[in-house]
Amino acid sequence: MPLVSFKPTKARLVIEDGKDSVLVMKVAVAKGETVELAGGGRLEALSGVLRIRERKASSRANGAIGSLVFIDESGRGTNYAPAKFQINLGMAAEKFEPLLRVALSGRLPNKFFVDAGERVSAHETRGLSYGLRRDGRTKIWDTTTFRSLPVTNFAMILPIEVPEPRENGGGNGNGGNGYAHAPAPIEHIPMESMATNAQVAELVDDLLVFQSETRNTLYAMVAIVGVVVVLTLVFGLVLLFR
Repeated sequence: MPLVSFKPTKARLVIEDGKDSVLVMKVAVAKGETVELAGGGRLEALSGVLRIRERKASSRANGAIGSLVFIDESGRGTNYAPAKFQINLGMAAEKFEPLLRVALSGRLPNKFFVDAGERVSAHETRGLSYGLRRDGRTKIWDTTTFRSLPVTNFAMILPIEVPEPRENGGGNGNGGNGYAHAPAPIEHIPMESMATNAQVAELVDDLLVFQSETRNTLYAMVAIVGVVVVLTLVFGLVLLFR
């Protein structure tokens, strides 16, 4: 079953009395991911919304935990709305809670993946499948026939921040608690100071140019010395036979 990856960009929490909480995220297809649409265009060119609802019960409808829906463009002029997609998921309460804590701390999941499509067999799905193109195999969503696809599984990568150890006050070099201090954390180097691949490639290119110019200069000097030696020999022979 094709696995599609997405990247959240914004989030908001919807809390309503008497109803399940819903975490809404604005999402886009992850970088490097490509999904062709049967009606034309690509999924990565569209904006999308992810709606995660806290699921109290563990039951699933026909083995699905949500849906991936294509919404075609509509209206004209000032009422025009471009095409978009929406992902609806139900998440168990014990998994929804850590996701909610991450969102309330002002952070977003790094990336998430969904399994979508109607399963025909262990190796075949309908609606979202693979197709062969010149540049290799790609994912194709038949948005003409299957505007809504069941989502049977998903995975989400949440950010984790590890706090740096802090030294406790006190004498004797052990914080006054009988334990030695942890070694001082290594100073973080700003990312801007690290050489990028492009900078390294440019430096290597400069070195190769310098090496080539140095080699050409050396060859020229050797040639000049050779010419001087030959002229000296010729001049000496002329003087010898006169």
